[in-house]
Amino acid sequence: MKKFLLKISAALLISWAFYSAVDYFAIHNWNNNDSLIVRVIDASPEQVITTTEEHEDAYEMLERDTVMQVLSGNDSDKVLTVKTVRLAGTGIQVKPGRRYLLVWDMFSDGRVQYSIADAFRVSSVAGVIMAVCCVLIALTGMRGFLALLGLGASVVVLIFAMIPLISQGWSPVLLALASVLIISTVTILCVVHHLRYMLVALMGSLGGVLCGFMCGALMVYLWQLSGLAGEGAALLASTLPGLNMRGILLASVLIGSIGAVLDVGVSVTASMSEFVDYDNNIPLDRLLLAGLNVGSEVLGSMINTLILAYMGSSLPMAVLICSSGVELSGIMNDPYIAQEIVQSIAGTLGLLFTIPATAFCFVMQESLRRRDD
Repeated sequence: MKKFLLKISAALLISWAFYSAVDYFAIHNWNNNDSLIVRVIDASPEQVITTTEEHEDAYEMLERDTVMQVLSGNDSDKVLTVKTVRLAGTGIQVKPGRRYLLVWDMFSDGRVQYSIADAFRVSSVAGVIMAVCCVLIALTGMRGFLALLGLGASVVVLIFAMIPLISQGWSPVLLALASVLIISTVTILCVVHHLRYMLVALMGSLGGVLCGFMCGALMVYLWQLSGLAGEGAALLASTLPGLNMRGILLASVLIGSIGAVLDVGVSVTASMSEFVDYDNNIPLDRLLLAGLNVGSEVLGSMINTLILAYMGSSLPMAVLICSSGVELSGIMNDPYIAQEIVQSIAGTLGLLFTIPATAFCFVMQESLRRRDD
């Protein structure tokens, strides 16, 4: 018990040190031309101000006197008292003692309007992520570290390679395929402990991903989806008009399914390797049946996880569509809902194909090993 508490205490101490370092760096390197980091000392009750512009209906603005301490920029530690405004029904509730981002608008008559844009949460987000990572390593040791290493490699590939290249006009599908190959290889190297079965897990997982991708591509073609559904896609297409939005939709199918597919592929490989370690001469047909049975057990929970993940990410849009009074047929015909269905079905079929692909690859490799022996 003492060892456990010591590990948790060390993990939390490291997380606090990391939080403090990120907090110091973020505040002292903040781009002060866009906003200032401030700590609210006091704030008066909000007052309603009705504003009317020509050819537009009246709308309510909320105004309050806010006392704040500047934390970033040349005016650091300076205490200001300014009137901050926000549109009624929007923005965040300001609470004394917390830190926020202060922005301003300069009008032609020299008047300056201040508002609280958002909470300052950079260091808190970094601290929580570090805390989770440290606790995971403290409880699981090297296996947890290797799992985080695989996750880190996936994030690096996606954020620093795939996404920037897509924005430069590269083929989203080819980049997604390359990213899936790299992510799958690194993840399997990190989490599969039997070296001789790494290729089995890789081939089974890639087979499942490619199956799901082909089914998704077929649905996109038959349903004539353009990839422009949703505010994010429309904004991206208007900002970078040369991008292949349908290709980005197909790339999202690949990237969205790789995590669950890898989970199933590694689980089937690990369970079958345990059977072989227990009985080195287990009949191959019995070994194949065991792999398929284990895969079918894992499949039920993984499909549920995959579908709920997609439903959760699209819940605001689904609520908006339903609240507009659209009938079921209209909901099914909506392109945004259709895109989510494509990703869900493609991921499910990828999972379904991963199980027999991994099991057959394992049995084939085991058959060749026994023949050589």
